[in-house]
Amino acid sequence: MLKLAFYIAILCGLTFPATAEEMSLEDTIEAVNDSVVSVVADNGESQSIGAGIVLSADGYVVTNAHVTDGADKILVISTNDEEYDAALIGSDDKTDISLLKVDNPREFKPARFADSDLVRTGNSVFAIGNPFGLGNSVSSGIISAKERSIERGPYDNFLQTDTVINQGNSGGPLFNADGEVVGMNTAIFSTNGNNMGVGFSTPSNIVKWVVEELKNNGKVIRGWIGVGVKNIRVENEDVKNRLAIVSMAEDSPAAKAGLKVGDILVKVGEMDLSNPRLFSLQISETKPETKLPISVLRDGNVFDTEVSVATMVVDKEDKKISRNDDAMESSYQHKFDTEVASIGMSVSYDEQNQEIIVENVQEQSEAKDKGIRAGDRIKSFNGHPIYGIEDFMVKIKEAAPNGQVILQFIDEEGVDTIILKLREQDE
Repeated sequence: MLKLAFYIAILCGLTFPATAEEMSLEDTIEAVNDSVVSVVADNGESQSIGAGIVLSADGYVVTNAHVTDGADKILVISTNDEEYDAALIGSDDKTDISLLKVDNPREFKPARFADSDLVRTGNSVFAIGNPFGLGNSVSSGIISAKERSIERGPYDNFLQTDTVINQGNSGGPLFNADGEVVGMNTAIFSTNGNNMGVGFSTPSNIVKWVVEELKNNGKVIRGWIGVGVKNIRVENEDVKNRLAIVSMAEDSPAAKAGLKVGDILVKVGEMDLSNPRLFSLQISETKPETKLPISVLRDGNVFDTEVSVATMVVDKEDKKISRNDDAMESSYQHKFDTEVASIGMSVSYDEQNQEIIVENVQEQSEAKDKGIRAGDRIKSFNGHPIYGIEDFMVKIKEAAPNGQVILQFIDEEGVDTIILKLREQDE
């Protein structure tokens, strides 16, 4: 049974002589066409067909991990129909990238990468792939958007393009007008499995980094500091392009450096702090044992420290950092239920609106007496924003010595401020 792989395109820069004269599109396509190969992966019961990019003359090829997943035999087919058995050097599921190696290839023409950080919306691009197993086919379009998340993984940072890409293009390149790879086409938005003018490509800089990791280590070694972050939604220009720490793993590098849930990241090395996903990607690409200078805003004051980046253990970020998956939510909820007894409520967190939602109010509690009801929303705690369930728990613990908390509520009647006395845990 032939199974066409879900569309994804991969890019690698083609090495061809520079020329003072601008090449026509036809000449550019002709120059790079041989750097794109077809990939056929067989697991004994079915086949996946995709495309791949030649990385080097000695036989390294990059394609999508979903093309090679579970394969017992992988074939790489050049544009002159020569077939090569390919060995799988390594795969990275988080970015959907596989690195292959062919022995003794004849006249493999490597591709050349561009710097994807320089790509702009509106740039002309073209794709070469293997749609429906037809062989190398070309389509053209523009970059429609950058930094897209399609919820395929923790490091989504896709280039969006209207270039026509279909099943079988997986692992093929997206080239710029100069014949340089700017992205690896990874997915399409479709209601029927075919192209609808919305395609997504992994930026070439990510592809380059993952390829080097797979080539050197057989796997991707990522940096980890143990925090979850999100944007701060404020109009104050002074705190734009900053991220709030909303969760933190126990005994993590961040915790050891003195960081706390609720801290606002002002500076982390030279990293961009405008996008939580890009921040996580930048941390993951930081070499373990790197010392990162960090500045955070806490209670109106700037706190400077340094965090030593650790090596991410497989799935460590999923097990240790809250991402609202069922297992982690239930784990945190158990801890939180112990704490909320002190204010007489059980709650949840609305990430989109950054609000604590009252789920239930205990009978014979001060919260009940003061009119707090299920469905009410808590906007602030002792005058400070709340960045998640864990942050709420920490704030309760820190407020315990004072015996009371000030909560700003929003209900169907408007905004209200309520002072609650904390109860002893054994009441």
